[in-house]
Amino acid sequence: KSILTKSSTLAAVREAGEINQASVSLAALEGSTSQTYVEEFMPNANLVTTKDYDTAVQMVLDGSVDALVADYPICALTVLRHPNAGLTLAEPITIEPIGMALPPGDAQLLNLVRNYLSTLQLTGVLKRMQVKWFEDNAWLVLLP
Repeated sequence: KSILTKSSTLAAVREAGEINQASVSLAALEGSTSQTYVEEFMPNANLVTTKDYDTAVQMVLDGSVDALVADYPICALTVLRHPNAGLTLAEPITIEPIGMALPPGDAQLLNLVRNYLSTLQLTGVLKRMQVKWFEDNAWLVLLP
């Protein structure tokens, strides 16, 4: 989980307990693991759930909430999309492994996917992809 905020104080947070206060308002996507995370680890914070990320981001931008709790890719993309909004992406407070779903019992496909991922990592392509999608916003001009 990551925290997207305009507050330098909240951006410095390293663990959930630091913002588990009634004076802090947090947005999270309704029904998401982020909502569950806030409810479990920050029960004293004021949680506002939203139907979509755009609403939650707008709440952060206009100051309706102090921060958005979401998965890192959502927060990183938001910072790229709003480069002049004063948004800060805190270091992730949890790490959630991202997985791939493959059909059960297909050992050859599993082996192929593992080999491709290993090759991408060993050749540095995964790192370059991370920079392209999460650190450089040049590709955003291609979006409608």
